[in-house]
Amino acid sequence: MQRFVERLVAKAKGKRQKIKGKWLSAFCLCLLPFAFCLLPCLGSVAPAAPASDVHLAVLVIFDQLRGDYLSRWDELFGKDGFHRLEHEGAWFQNCHYSYSNTLTGAGHASLATGTWPAKHGIIGNEWYDRSEGDVVYCAALPRYQRVPPYDPTDKGKASAKQSRSGAPDRLLSQTLADVVKLAGGKVVSLSLKDRGAVLPGGRKPDACYWFDTDSGLFVTSTYYRDRVHPWIEEFNRGRPANFWFSRDWRRLRPDLDYAKYSGPDDVAGEGTGIKKAQGRIFPHPMTGGGQQPGKDYYDTLYTSPFGNNLLLDLVGRALDAEKLGTGTTRDLLCLSFSSNDPIGHVWGPDSQEVLDMTLRTDLVVKTLLNLLDTRVGKGRYILALSADHGVCPLPEVSRAQGREARRLDPAQMRKEAEAFLTERFGPKGTGPAPWFEKAPESNNWYLHQATLRAAAVGQPRVEEVLADWLLKQPGIQAVYTRSQLRDGVLQDDALGQSVKRTFHPERSGDVQIILKPYHLMDTYQTGTTHGTPHAYDTHVPLLVYGPGIRPGPRREAIIPQAAAVILAHGLGVHPPADAEISVPEKLFEE
Repeated sequence: MQRFVERLVAKAKGKRQKIKGKWLSAFCLCLLPFAFCLLPCLGSVAPAAPASDVHLAVLVIFDQLRGDYLSRWDELFGKDGFHRLEHEGAWFQNCHYSYSNTLTGAGHASLATGTWPAKHGIIGNEWYDRSEGDVVYCAALPRYQRVPPYDPTDKGKASAKQSRSGAPDRLLSQTLADVVKLAGGKVVSLSLKDRGAVLPGGRKPDACYWFDTDSGLFVTSTYYRDRVHPWIEEFNRGRPANFWFSRDWRRLRPDLDYAKYSGPDDVAGEGTGIKKAQGRIFPHPMTGGGQQPGKDYYDTLYTSPFGNNLLLDLVGRALDAEKLGTGTTRDLLCLSFSSNDPIGHVWGPDSQEVLDMTLRTDLVVKTLLNLLDTRVGKGRYILALSADHGVCPLPEVSRAQGREARRLDPAQMRKEAEAFLTERFGPKGTGPAPWFEKAPESNNWYLHQATLRAAAVGQPRVEEVLADWLLKQPGIQAVYTRSQLRDGVLQDDALGQSVKRTFHPERSGDVQIILKPYHLMDTYQTGTTHGTPHAYDTHVPLLVYGPGIRPGPRREAIIPQAAAVILAHGLGVHPPADAEISVPEKLFEE
């Protein structure tokens, strides 16, 4: 077994980053997560003896469950869901990611490995790979195919999905799941999103499944196995996803004044759901606009609370079939409930839809805990609940509250940047040159190497000139270049440190853009997103429940990656090899 030694946090050297304009009055709030770069919990990691009867660790991720929701709507929750975890377990109320690119892939990989994107390599959901000359996805490869395979007689299957399927190959660090497998335990990882199952599941899970919105089935890939488990096959045969077809999504609590706790039902900037079939206001139809279940309906199911209910049904089947935590081995169950995320994207964090979703999430937690009590046994499991990221308010809502906020057009900004660079460096007479490689993330720009060679200009000079130009554009707070990040940023540059924790030299772009708070790079001009180092994107819950956990709220600063180390400690196995934090002081009773 590999020995784990103390890790020292290296002091970064480099240049201070220029930041354009005056600090926003709201920016003091958005600096909060950057203070986590000096967390005292960084340091040594070591295994400890588990509680004697603990045989199952459960990592629960609610995609886009922002940390403030638990306190904001605390009085509305029942006693057996979030409140059970808060009162009988530890509730870390000051939990923030301390890196900049707060996206789903990065968050799931960080929770699974206990380290940063700069080390585990999952810098986002997608990125441009120069060796492949194309955009790559964080949790799938073309050489793997979906299992069960697509029916060639079916029409309307997404070609992109047919050309790739789930695999953890791009993940560079060891996960908690890998540690559990090395110790002889069993690992099951389930989600609606493929990346929500693949990244926490590690390299050799016993079962790894996600929901396919083309077919309405739970699937895996040929990376894992050639045929689904019998219990998955039986589950799929019953077509459980079809249960909610034509059953409108209505408010869970018709007695509750939703506007009092969130906002109006119809707000400028809200989206309309899948192809407008869900609409902007309650009730939301559950047909996808069709006469029978099909892809549009399954996308609608995913963008509703019932997607989480579907996954919860599968969890009960998995616990029975795989007998997790009931034997002599020490097992791991990874669950990522994805439907919170698309609902937040469409309607925004201050919507009645997100309030309703969070109330229903409380019920999911209640049911999950009851399942674990019944199938595994109270006292035989330890559970950590967190999220992969938060979300930005709708700019329209922020402006109504007196904040500076706006939507930026990323395509237009790139077009103007290319015209500027062509004017500055050439080549002349041919119009704007392709100065940038195609890339999915609007804040991560890759310079086009052929254009650099044709213009006969050094990349560091282009980076510097481009950064200066970007800092003069509306909505841009800061810009960091590859050269700056490679040379190092000052330790007291909290913003730069957060970008550095995301930066991977072989995968990241050449210019990293940080937007001002409450600003969005937005192609669609409705809905919202995440992916910044601001507090609304970095703040997530961390709840820990199980034998030996000291109960009650905790206010110390912590990062979500602590979940991997805490679960390892409770299970009695080593933490993942690259984990750079230790178990919080006095979390476990001695």
